[in-house]
Amino acid sequence: MELLKDGIDAYGIDISQCMLDELRAKAKAMGLEPKVSLGDMRNFKLKDKFALIIVPFRSFLYNLTTEDQLKTLKNFRRHLQKGGRLILNFFYPDIERMMSFGKESEDLIVTDKGEYGLREKSYFIDEINQIIETLAVVYKEGDVFWKGTYRYALIYKREFELLLRLAGFKKWEVYGGFDYRPLTSYKQEMVWIAENV
Repeated sequence: MELLKDGIDAYGIDISQCMLDELRAKAKAMGLEPKVSLGDMRNFKLKDKFALIIVPFRSFLYNLTTEDQLKTLKNFRRHLQKGGRLILNFFYPDIERMMSFGKESEDLIVTDKGEYGLREKSYFIDEINQIIETLAVVYKEGDVFWKGTYRYALIYKREFELLLRLAGFKKWEVYGGFDYRPLTSYKQEMVWIAENV
């Protein structure tokens, strides 16, 4: 939506029809017409090729198997123009946090109005294949506003470099944040920029 508001031509996919319906409703209220469709990042097929593909909010981690991770990266590469870039982010697996899995943990998210609180609890459901499950509860004005469970993969830097190579990428950079700082700690967010050369 922010891209459309800035006049940037953008196309989006989501695996959830509910999320697409919500997006369309918000866009309509703002006088915008988004180009979006229902699709799975592993196998969506669009006629166009793009100069930039952005995979925000750690979404790539929903690919739980190496096979799905490779399918997704190959599909992104197929949809990139020559010289086009893929940008995605996800956290570096935090050893300290992983040791606390199963114990109660809390993260607080507060809007400008001070409305929301979030409680999360993560568990390893498959330590060998590096898959965790997080139970999340969002509170609004003291009541449960949203409750959900999601699973995602843990992917290390060298592991992702191998995935990029196997998917056909030959050029990439990884940073330790959105401000292009060097990746020096597992406490940082990994921000990847891969180019289709």
